[in-house]
Amino acid sequence: MKKALILIFICTNTYSQISSKKIDRWVSKNENLKNSVVSIAIKELNKNKKIRGININTFMTPASNLKILSVLGSIYVGDTIPVIKYNFSNDTLRISPTGYPLLFHPKYQNKELEKFVHSFNHIEYNLSNTDLIKYGPAWAWDDLTYYFQAERSSMPIFGNVVQIIKKENSDLILTPNNFKINLDYNQKEKINRASDENVFTVNPSLIKLGDTIYHPFISSNKVIVDLLRNSLKTSVSLSNNKLDNYQVLNSDDVDEIYSIILKKSDNLISESLAANISFRINDTISVNKGLDIIENSFKKSISNQMELFDGSGLSRYNLITPEALVTSLERIYLSIGLERVKRIFPKNFIIEDDEDFVWGKSGTLKNNYNYSGYIITNKGKQYVFSIMINHFTEDLDNIKSAIVDFLIFLKTS
Repeated sequence: MKKALILIFICTNTYSQISSKKIDRWVSKNENLKNSVVSIAIKELNKNKKIRGININTFMTPASNLKILSVLGSIYVGDTIPVIKYNFSNDTLRISPTGYPLLFHPKYQNKELEKFVHSFNHIEYNLSNTDLIKYGPAWAWDDLTYYFQAERSSMPIFGNVVQIIKKENSDLILTPNNFKINLDYNQKEKINRASDENVFTVNPSLIKLGDTIYHPFISSNKVIVDLLRNSLKTSVSLSNNKLDNYQVLNSDDVDEIYSIILKKSDNLISESLAANISFRINDTISVNKGLDIIENSFKKSISNQMELFDGSGLSRYNLITPEALVTSLERIYLSIGLERVKRIFPKNFIIEDDEDFVWGKSGTLKNNYNYSGYIITNKGKQYVFSIMINHFTEDLDNIKSAIVDFLIFLKTS
């Protein structure tokens, strides 16, 4: 009798678990996933169990799922984001950048650096140790005019973009207003910029009332100093010296930056965070060195399951396995806990009118879509998961519908 009860318990327990075979059957039955490369990995949190799934070690294009690695890297190297290096004497503040990206940002009104520098009569901008290429490998050349592909720089300011808003009186409000603007009512684009200088041409007739348009500008140390001077309304000079005997101002709210990266999927801010990770370890603002730190943080466990080429996922050269993403998500959970995970990750995917039960990051490049995160099932079990769908030709809505099916499958298993 006891043997029979034990057998029933084992069978029931096995049936209730999410197995690789169940996931494989689910994928094979989902018509929306035909002709796609599908890799899925899941792992129950707080349990010493193996990662389950299909093709969990297959290299996939992560798109913005790579931002999970940038956030993990920041948490790994101290979970404190340096805003600026500084020292001062009398009324002069000497500063040097760290890669921090929110100064005068047009979308995210973080004032901590602005407030810090405002009280000084003179600011001296010192150069930093910088190893930055403006654009990442395999970034699309025809996307250079869009907000989402603004230049990397040692001190992003105004998001490294010009913002244009059309008011009711048809006036155009430009922020910042440092750059030369030409009007051309015959131009086919709303706004265009010369390839090698910050000269912009705008066609006001194409801009609708209430429109907000962003266009990247070319960053340089001179441009940064000019923007600081005009925005702060104070004396700012450029020094070719490196800053010695400095202190570091750290951010009061790192979760704001993590949330912008994960919820808004802001590429430049994620790139800047990767560069800031390098600054914290090497005193050098460098995306490439930041990526090396992220990869090395895994030691030999899964470092061979990722090839990272930028800090945001814009590059199609990036490759990662679902197992590596699940392991990364688990590390974030173990470092900061579920409540903080819920604060920085977006919730519930595209599912509406339901209780909060899933928190994750999507990632999109043409013919590639991924969703990775955390889920709490109806039975109260907590999982990390990664579902990666590459090389599909289906309509994107069908792929998203398949992911919804998978989330419901997990939730009710």
